[in-house]
Amino acid sequence: MPPAADANVATHALDRLVGVLAEDAIFVLASASRDAREALEALLQRRSQAYAAAVQGLAYTRMTAKFETWLVDMVRAMAPVAPAAWLPMMEMVREKVTLEIGARGLRSLFSNKPSDKDLTRVKRYGSLGVRVLRGVFAADGALDPEERTLVASVIGALGLPDGDAQALAAEPIIRPEALDVYVDMDAVVSRAIVRGAWVAAAWDALDPREEQAVQLAAQKMGVPAEEVEAGRREALERIEARRRVGAAAVDAVRYLLSDRCPGLGIQLSALTATLMLPKRWRDEILAGVGQGAPVVLSKRHAGLHADDRMAALGIAWAAALVDSPSLGRRALLRARWERLSQDLGEDDPSARELVERWMDEALAGIARTLQ
Repeated sequence: MPPAADANVATHALDRLVGVLAEDAIFVLASASRDAREALEALLQRRSQAYAAAVQGLAYTRMTAKFETWLVDMVRAMAPVAPAAWLPMMEMVREKVTLEIGARGLRSLFSNKPSDKDLTRVKRYGSLGVRVLRGVFAADGALDPEERTLVASVIGALGLPDGDAQALAAEPIIRPEALDVYVDMDAVVSRAIVRGAWVAAAWDALDPREEQAVQLAAQKMGVPAEEVEAGRREALERIEARRRVGAAAVDAVRYLLSDRCPGLGIQLSALTATLMLPKRWRDEILAGVGQGAPVVLSKRHAGLHADDRMAALGIAWAAALVDSPSLGRRALLRARWERLSQDLGEDDPSARELVERWMDEALAGIARTLQ
């Protein structure tokens, strides 16, 4: 093949990868990671198979193609690195209730297989967390598609062997009062499960039946009443904070991609809303997206915490790069991004630079293998 043809093939392969990287960056930035830079670096290894498939033109999951499948894949990939803060039961996963971490210590020099002790612990606590989650979701009626996807995401994050994961996914719903709970529960994990249950209950507005389900599960696990109530308050505060940053992120994506509406701008705004916004607030904030109303910079999101500004601006810039814009278009998008940043009261370009640097380094590394 002539050199020019080789270059064209390589360019098309890298263009496919740009979109995948940008979408994955949106997930990391939407996950309220404690260290987004570290999480992004880990993603290169954790999602390496998807990136290789994109370069080779094979099948792979994408946010804009198969969102639910992509979401489960992303939650599992990031489970040992930066469990998504917005996802119910991720605090449980943070307490090392996942086999995605693999072998540790001296064993890791010889095997990536988890120990029998780790497997037993994750099956025990992880299965309980999933059962509690399903029981809370079912307290006010049948699970809807989003709730089923969230349950599948948590099961994926556990990293169980396929047979165990499939069996857990196929289990019938167990009401909280019928839960089988070990008497020697780890108190830290128990509290994490209760907090995850409150997040699940509050995601679409608290229903008295869901509250009762959480309280019954907490009693079963022996979590003190004062900690149950503290978990409830914390969940409601977290949901409210998520509403504010989610609304800012959706508007930021809409503003940057205003000339891609209808089209990619609308699609990415809606998907960002699904990632960022609690279900109870989503329809209200997405109303403007559906009506095609333009975003007017009027400092409506002023007062966001610095970390939330960084998340909203980083998500917006990653969304702007999803369709691998030309150098000229990228300059136009940057000018818009800078106006948006000023409107949010942010004068630090590090959110944009973080996304750019990570993507540029990832693409350069792959490009070296294509020469």
